Amino acid sequence: MQVEIERFSDLRHALETMMQRIEGGEDIMEQLDQINALSQELAPTAPKMLLHYLERKSYTKALAFLETLE
Repeated sequence: MQVEIERFSDLRHALETMMQRIEGGEDIMEQLDQINALSQELAPTAPKMLLHYLERKSYTKALAFLETLE
């Protein structure tokens, strides 16, 4: 369970960093790779709605969803 909590935290951080980089006009490939890897790792146990947002690349919604888990 602790590992999963850490992965949700890692995912949230990657999403936040990506949003900041988008605002700054910076490259986001590293964050996209990280988000995809974490999504696959969390897929077996993550909430279905979170996976839906990530699959649809609705990253703002995914970030908002993660904020409700705190």
